[in-house]
Amino acid sequence: MRNAGALFHQIGYGLLSSYQDYRALYTWRSWLFGWMVRLLCQVLFFSMVGKAIGSDGAQHYMALGNAVILGPLGALGVVSSSVAERRGGTLQFLLLSRNGPFPVLLSRGLYWAADGVVTSCFALVVLRWLVGVEISPPILPVCFLLQILITLSGYSLALALAGVSLRWPESRMYLTAGATILLMTIAGVNTAPPSGGIGGAVASVLPATHGLRAIRSAVAGGGVPPTAVLAECGVLLLWGAVSWLTLTGSLRYQVRAGALNLR
Repeated sequence: MRNAGALFHQIGYGLLSSYQDYRALYTWRSWLFGWMVRLLCQVLFFSMVGKAIGSDGAQHYMALGNAVILGPLGALGVVSSSVAERRGGTLQFLLLSRNGPFPVLLSRGLYWAADGVVTSCFALVVLRWLVGVEISPPILPVCFLLQILITLSGYSLALALAGVSLRWPESRMYLTAGATILLMTIAGVNTAPPSGGIGGAVASVLPATHGLRAIRSAVAGGGVPPTAVLAECGVLLLWGAVSWLTLTGSLRYQVRAGALNLR
């Protein structure tokens, strides 16, 4: 019980510091008229590409996909913020936490996932006025729940990449860019995901591939495929396990190698 209480206490303070970090990044004006407008412009850009192809179906397909992918892409910010913990000298203190560094690193970066959920859900709501994508009001709560699942899957992937970048800090931009390219090209955002070969295998373990398929089906009136939801849950668990391995393994190696000073 004491360990459980200490764990919740640790996560609670991690969430509190996460909130303070986010407040330092934005005011409500800079978030709404700066960050949110920039993301909506991204959705509009790709929807216009679909319109240039000459098909309303392509425009709606790309608009919906780019609204949903805002969640996982936003969660990738934890890669850079985790490296900032090391460069700012706070990572050493996190290593001394009672239940290990993973719970506190997970909770301290959750504001990236929360931002991704809010921005993507906001984009889903305004798609009707932006490009005419009809999402009926009863379906919106279902899409929001699926969006939370998709974003958490993306956050798990981002934590796994953060574990790598903590060992090699200079790799953080390459890892983030590589993950962004993969998500935008083969996760079903702008075109249908590959169904076979290496591309299909990679797409099957990417966040958003299965969840986005479920959202598209719900918006089209075909219901939510349970297999897609279960597959997205499996992706979340997979990357959650990988993130624990990469973060704890990377930090233990650096402590043994003397790269981090705990004194």
